[in-house]
Amino acid sequence: MPDFIIYIIVLILLAGTGIFLSRYFSKNRRYEIEYNKGIEAYQTQQYDAAVQFFDKATAINPEKPDAFYNLGLVYMDLKQNNQSEKSFLKAIELGPDDPDSYYNLGLLYLNMNRFNDALKQFRKVLTLMPDDAESFYLSGCLLKSQGKYNEAIEYLAKAVKVQPDNADYNLALALAYDDRSTAEQNLNDLEQASGFYLKTLELDENNEEANYKMAICSAKKGLWEECVSYCKKVLKVNDRSVRAYNQMGLAMYCNSDYDTAVYMYKKAIEIDPDDSETYNNYGFVLEKQGNFEEAIRMFEKHVELLEIKASDKDLKSRVSELGDKEDVLRTQIKAIEEHIRQLEESVEMKNRDD
Repeated sequence: MPDFIIYIIVLILLAGTGIFLSRYFSKNRRYEIEYNKGIEAYQTQQYDAAVQFFDKATAINPEKPDAFYNLGLVYMDLKQNNQSEKSFLKAIELGPDDPDSYYNLGLLYLNMNRFNDALKQFRKVLTLMPDDAESFYLSGCLLKSQGKYNEAIEYLAKAVKVQPDNADYNLALALAYDDRSTAEQNLNDLEQASGFYLKTLELDENNEEANYKMAICSAKKGLWEECVSYCKKVLKVNDRSVRAYNQMGLAMYCNSDYDTAVYMYKKAIEIDPDDSETYNNYGFVLEKQGNFEEAIRMFEKHVELLEIKASDKDLKSRVSELGDKEDVLRTQIKAIEEHIRQLEESVEMKNRDD
């Protein structure tokens, strides 16, 4: 073949390659420009503009996952859940080895109350990042909420192992042991729970939940002074904690200090006049003091509030989640109503004797 023909062929090939490379780099450059504009808009919370820029980037190069991933984040902030899910799934399709896409899709499912789907995503993260403490933590919390305490403890223990000085992780593990202790009446789990509550308080001494739960653990062991001490720590953090006043009232009642118990229950009612449990506990103290008529009034208020709770539309709509919660409330109501009837008979007998 003559040299000039070879020369022409080479020129044609070089020209074609140059055009291809020019278009390729031009395409990538245009993608980066729109993508970076989207990032800037997202960081300044200009969400509508961010959507437009990321959409343009995906149109320029629909094979890159980054813009789809960020679209998922923007739509999640905009609470446009379906669009967010669609974007994350596309990002996963294009980049199946990116743990961030699975993690944020899991968070989206959490927001949508799709708990089993969320759990699947966090478990997928752990296949890609076996030491991701946050995925262990979130998986454990989801399993605990489903009553799967053994699995929950396994996951939460791994989160604590990865980050032993994380107060949230220690608290979650303590709560899981505590719930299993209640479900199985297991004192060893109660001790485990106490240990992790104390570890939480070592890391965060003003943690309201850990202090309150230590008050409960102390009460279960009959350590009433210790119970009161932890309740006071709760009130130091939150001076309007109805449950702390309630628990202190119970401790005083069990310690036969009825007058102080009455003060605690009055304080709780002052803060929240719609807390049914306070009236129930207050009623028992008044009964112990022999003030049957006032005790009946407290028990009746307790029943009234339980009736409201049992007929609550939101409660009924969550029956599948709560199991037989409504039946439990009805059983409580019947038990208190029977107790009220017995007290009323006692009042009648006392009046006849007088």
